[in-house]
Amino acid sequence: MMLSGLLALLMAMVLIFMRRSYPRHLRRGLGLLASAPLLWCLSTVLFGLRGHLPELFSVVLANEILMGGVLAYHVGNQLFFTGRARWKGWTAAVLACLPLMAWFTWVTPSYDVRLALFTSVMGTLFLTQMAFMLRQPTSFSQTVVVLVLGLQSTVLGARLISVFLGQAGEGLMEPGLMQLAYLCGNAVSILMLTVGSVLCATERLRIEFEHLATHDTLTQALTRRAVLRRAEEELARLRRQGDPFSLMMLDLDHFKAINDQFGHQQGDAALIDFTERTQRMLRQTDLLGRYGGEEFLVLLPGTDAATALGVAERVRQAQPTPPALGCTVSIGVATAVDASESIDGLLARADQALYRAKHEGRNCVRQG
Repeated sequence: MMLSGLLALLMAMVLIFMRRSYPRHLRRGLGLLASAPLLWCLSTVLFGLRGHLPELFSVVLANEILMGGVLAYHVGNQLFFTGRARWKGWTAAVLACLPLMAWFTWVTPSYDVRLALFTSVMGTLFLTQMAFMLRQPTSFSQTVVVLVLGLQSTVLGARLISVFLGQAGEGLMEPGLMQLAYLCGNAVSILMLTVGSVLCATERLRIEFEHLATHDTLTQALTRRAVLRRAEEELARLRRQGDPFSLMMLDLDHFKAINDQFGHQQGDAALIDFTERTQRMLRQTDLLGRYGGEEFLVLLPGTDAATALGVAERVRQAQPTPPALGCTVSIGVATAVDASESIDGLLARADQALYRAKHEGRNCVRQG
């Protein structure tokens, strides 16, 4: 148990150093996740010194610190995954255990009552945390944490049942199968939950880097490279199955005038507004990307020419028109129906159609 506590302590130090190197918006909750194993290790030391320290430290505070560590872990995960946490009710419950633990240690000594109180609070906390983690996106780290929480909840449930059966024993260190199962489960949980936190933090950073590599930082549309990569996949599907797909080239009309007249901040706002309006008009399978400057690209998987023109017209009509501040849009559409097509050729046709739309008065859709 002391060895697992030491390993968890080392993993907590890893989390602390990781937090220092993470971007500010990714740090939420990491401080609490790092503090949880520190509290668990402290409580382990206090439990281990039972008989050498007053019961205030080795019983009351040891149990309270252990529950505080689980609470810190729960709140830290909420902040890490969602950016918000419900902590007031649980904090009040954990603090309320302090005078109760003291009462049943000195005033009316009862190991069974203390154990029932402790396992009830801890078990409920673990189950609440497991339910929260099950609502998060499935990943290896999330699965590890859920399994460990489930294991520890099971052990705590069995320990609570032993209280009602009168088989709880006389103390934590008393030899017995249930005590051994609890101590081993607690040791494994401390280590594996800390490892799970490190895995979650690492995975979050990987996801962030992948997002930055595939999304435009201003508009949050996909990058040109990401859309074209998906277009290559659609072309391969066309060659295998014969499914058509379409590309739309979009260019904001008179965008330079907005920058020149109102400044680049308003220009950025116009790009963001365009992206949001366009995204609302697209289907779930369609992909919007920023091609460069005020030019955008839309990939329409499994879409023939007639359907693509309908989507393009919806996008065009969704944009603001004078005197509203913003830009109309000119759109060129090209559809791939032949296995001999290439992405460069499809882009060239869409670009030529876009040029005609610009030349013929802007704010219109043309097919290439």
